[in-house]
Amino acid sequence: MTVPLRVLIAEDSEDDALLLVRELKRGGYDPTYERVATAAAMAAALDRQTWDLVIADHSMPHFSGSEALALVRERGLDVPFICVSGTITEELAVAAMKAGASDWVTKGQLKRLLPAIERELREAKGRAASRVTEAGFKALVDRAPIGIYRSTPEGRFLSANAALVRLLGYASVADVLGLDLARDVYADPAERQRLLERDTYSDREYDEVEATWKRQDGRLLTVQLNVRAVRNGAREVEYYEIFVRDVTEQRSLQRQLAQAQKMEAVGRLAGGIAHDFNNLLTVITSYSDLLLQDLTADDPKREDVEQVRKAAEGAAGLTRQLLAFSRQQVLEPKVVDLNAVVRGVEKMLQRVVGEDVDLVTVLAPNVCAIKADVGQLEQILMNLSANARDAMPTGGKLTIETTNVELDAEYARTHHAAAAGQFAMLAVSDTGLGMDEATKGRIFEPFFTTKDVGKGTGLGLATVYGIVKQSGGFVWVYSEPGRGTTFKIYLPQVNEVAEPQTLRGSPPPLPRGAETILLVEDAPAVRVVTRQVLERQGYTVLEVPDAAAALRIAEKHQGPIRLLVTDVVMPGLSGRELADRLTKLRPEMRVLFVSGYTDDAVVRHGILEPGIAYLQKPFTPDGLARKVRVVLDAPRTQGGTTGLLPQKDTPHRARISGPTSSCWTSTCPSGTAWSSFVTCGPTLGSRRSSPCPVGARRDISTCSRRRQPSALRAPCRSRRP
Repeated sequence: MTVPLRVLIAEDSEDDALLLVRELKRGGYDPTYERVATAAAMAAALDRQTWDLVIADHSMPHFSGSEALALVRERGLDVPFICVSGTITEELAVAAMKAGASDWVTKGQLKRLLPAIERELREAKGRAASRVTEAGFKALVDRAPIGIYRSTPEGRFLSANAALVRLLGYASVADVLGLDLARDVYADPAERQRLLERDTYSDREYDEVEATWKRQDGRLLTVQLNVRAVRNGAREVEYYEIFVRDVTEQRSLQRQLAQAQKMEAVGRLAGGIAHDFNNLLTVITSYSDLLLQDLTADDPKREDVEQVRKAAEGAAGLTRQLLAFSRQQVLEPKVVDLNAVVRGVEKMLQRVVGEDVDLVTVLAPNVCAIKADVGQLEQILMNLSANARDAMPTGGKLTIETTNVELDAEYARTHHAAAAGQFAMLAVSDTGLGMDEATKGRIFEPFFTTKDVGKGTGLGLATVYGIVKQSGGFVWVYSEPGRGTTFKIYLPQVNEVAEPQTLRGSPPPLPRGAETILLVEDAPAVRVVTRQVLERQGYTVLEVPDAAAALRIAEKHQGPIRLLVTDVVMPGLSGRELADRLTKLRPEMRVLFVSGYTDDAVVRHGILEPGIAYLQKPFTPDGLARKVRVVLDAPRTQGGTTGLLPQKDTPHRARISGPTSSCWTSTCPSGTAWSSFVTCGPTLGSRRSSPCPVGARRDISTCSRRRQPSALRAPCRSRRP
């Protein structure tokens, strides 16, 4: 089987050319050849097609083998070139080999031609394969998603791929090759010198280091470098091979995660401490109030007791801040108008910041409603305003702004803790001292403060952070030294109508009662003081330390028990389980839960379950007495707290009666909603209802006792995603 072979023959003798062709055929080749005898013909043949082999005579009348070799080499062709001549001397043959000829053969020794051709064709094939491989590796490097480059120990680039060019923000590889690593790439030239001085880089394994680089636009990058040193025989570094990966965002996320974990750990600790303090503070504040009730206004002991009470109030305030930071506050979220909240505390904030601070409110019209605890929103405004006042010791301007914003996925990706969606934004900006990056990174840590000793607890901003996070929002801070600070608080919008805010007035006299109350509390000191407070208000108190004793006394007691006051977290049965059992035994009994925990059977992740009467520890005698009276007096049909446990699986009905009409209305169990027509007749009410789609809600419907019978509709309205 013959081997095809394209041969270009530079020979002035046609006979000698045919002799060469015959020799090739004898060696098993099927040659396709062209004979040329001038430089022009040679050049035209080389440009016209590719050749597998060039055979050239050394001496011709108008051409020479050395000229033919020059034409091949100047085109960069890797084609075997063999000199065949009858007149070439050994010195000329050596010169031709040095010039790039593959071999030389005399015309009288053509038996050497075939072995030489076979060898040179084989080596040419190997070189071609190597070039393909090298081209593949070059494409791999050029298309790699990470930066790859070689550099000298002096800091000069030898090569660079496209990813490195993009990483550094330049237009071309040529731009990068002209850079000086220490001066143009490293943010701190001394850092490169420190990395070089390590001298731990081997030529076998890649050593991993990190550095700070700068882009052409000046933006800093954190890069991970995998370095291999290529050394000469004297073990001196000739150049470095380096892989570069941009880890700026990754390191930022790691720092944020570490910060979040630290905040979470401190939050758990703070929440646990706060809970333990709640029981102690309940006892201290309650006994202080009871003592103050017994002491006359001119009693010399009264001032001492008032100081104890004041200290207890301060401790209670600290525990509230700790719970807020750890997101364990008990919230009663309502649909509110953010602008109305700001207007409601504007005068108070002006007193907080003082006359030398210009307080300006910029409230956008039609700001969407949010669902939040009004008291906690006011706390946010108070804390941020107080913080701004301290940042402007010589006066300045404080601006409170509200608006609607829509954040996209790109914003959420580049801002830690942010989420995409529609938000109501509350911004509090001051013209004060501002903060550097180090301070800004720690402002939400509990007990961190830049104020002098005794000037602050370091819990103000931590409280803001906790409240916002527990309310489903996030905080973003903008600040520069000498340029002031802006806190932007983003709270999710809700597609509901804000509830009207009630005006605060002076509290009515402390209510009394004569009902029988079953008190269940496992902490002896809290149980004793709670009993004393209730008995002072006229109630009969059945006091027990646990659920088992409560069940026994409920079965044996002959008279009615109007109210169960129970701790939630107790050994054995919980307060919720106890209430479930007792309300089956005594359906008329109301329930008031008391707890220092904020994630239990009645409080889900700090959010009070609808329809539950709940009193957070630490409480005061005044707070306990008023809450008990509210629960006992609440009509069963009101949408607020009634003290009756809602059923878990089915809606229950409450009846409204009047002189001319009566009707049944439906209430919704947790996690469900109803759309209903309520028809009131002279003597009988009827109800038709249908379930709402997922994510919908029911507007509360009420029936007038004196109005003529009418049909009321409560439509479902879907919330925005």
